[in-house]
Amino acid sequence: MSTLEVLSILDAPVVTGPARGLIHLGRYLPAGVHLNVALFHAPDRPPLPRLDEMARGRMTLLELPEKGAFDPFILKRALELARRVGVGLVQSHAYKSHVIAAFLRKAMGIPWLGHHHGWTAENAKVKLYHQVDSLTLPRAEKVVAVADSARKIAQSAGVAPERLVLIPNAVDLEDLQTEHTRESARAHFKLEEGVTYGCAIGRLSHEKGQDVLVRAVGRLQAQGVKDFGVLLAGDGPERANLEALVDSLGVKDRVRFLGHQKQVAAVYRASDFMVLPSRSEAMPNVLLEAMALGVPSVATRVGGVPEVADDGTTAWIVPSEDPPALAEAMAQCLRDATERAQRAQRARAVVAAQHDPRRRAQRYVEVYESLLGRSLGPPKDDAREPSKGAKE
Repeated sequence: MSTLEVLSILDAPVVTGPARGLIHLGRYLPAGVHLNVALFHAPDRPPLPRLDEMARGRMTLLELPEKGAFDPFILKRALELARRVGVGLVQSHAYKSHVIAAFLRKAMGIPWLGHHHGWTAENAKVKLYHQVDSLTLPRAEKVVAVADSARKIAQSAGVAPERLVLIPNAVDLEDLQTEHTRESARAHFKLEEGVTYGCAIGRLSHEKGQDVLVRAVGRLQAQGVKDFGVLLAGDGPERANLEALVDSLGVKDRVRFLGHQKQVAAVYRASDFMVLPSRSEAMPNVLLEAMALGVPSVATRVGGVPEVADDGTTAWIVPSEDPPALAEAMAQCLRDATERAQRAQRARAVVAAQHDPRRRAQRYVEVYESLLGRSLGPPKDDAREPSKGAKE
């Protein structure tokens, strides 16, 4: 039986959530399926992130050159790449890749598997992209939604219910290994002894809600809560605004900006709990990571969060855009180490049972088989021959 060459087209100048999902998929697909990931790459961008290396060489990384945001020749280059690889199925992850996938399906007669990772609405440009999604994504044979909330959005955008497949994100503990102990991690970040730290990991942007977290920190300080701090790991367009907010609220001693962290495992190891203050999410990887590592979590009730964590059992869950509620949940978390440990232990069991990357890969194999009408074999843990790496 010939190997199925899958082409997944993605815009990921850094390791995004969808990119992380492809890394996991590449690791655990069966030998009869080979994943090729084509990343858009413009001349002014940095080198591509080495997703193939992160996948232990079980995928091939491809470059899809583009001259700008609206390159008229991108379709021709995508078709040449797909024919060279011998693609038998194409996957798309956002508006631009949906357009290309629709073109490749028509030109090559191959199935198209779309993805819906949830929507944000931070500006008019992003809302316009949603309109393109609504025009293209319903034409895919099948659409993977990473959370039930994303499934509902995709359905409202015109995707027929029978075409939707729910495959939640997974977390692979291989990504979260670190040589740091708790003590060495706290020393690395120069954290104060006797202080309980929460961490918020993610891009510093409006939809991630770090400003809500900073305001919650301000309320806790005003209430006289002592010996606590928050670590903001990540970078992004809101950093200057967040630094100004920290100064205006007088919480500079409470909030630490760590910048982008290539390896976030040390941040989790140094922290006593994790805070996800987002305004919007689909299936947040940081929540899955914290739960998998046994790090207690405080999160907002957005997107797929309630599908993963339960308030009072495995986490503290509060409304979004509500600094007082977030501050109260953080205060409860801060003052009860025993409750933190109990909720974290239950959360760890939930993720192990429901968000395993091997089972996620099996779900993809089932979808591929339904589109192709043939068996592809079960996912395997053992490594096969590594791919040759990035190609042009």
